[in-house]
Amino acid sequence: MTTITVEINKEQDLPALEAVLSKMGLKFHIEEDDDEWGNLPESVIESIKAGLADIEAGRTVSHEEAMARMSKVLSDWREKNG
Repeated sequence: MTTITVEINKEQDLPALEAVLSKMGLKFHIEEDDDEWGNLPESVIESIKAGLADIEAGRTVSHEEAMARMSKVLSDWREKNG
């Protein structure tokens, strides 16, 4: 027997993968890796992964830039709302 480990997007890929494996007549077992992400909901995990991808791609702003943007938003709000 040979074991293959594949990391997939559970919500997107699992139904198609299960269908293919079943059609091939292969026995399979789905094992979720809760150790890596704890008990976080899938939506939170995907958001974290998206954030990590943004960091790797350089889609970030400095702390100073973020603070300047927020100061502007607050200043604009104060002007409108007294």
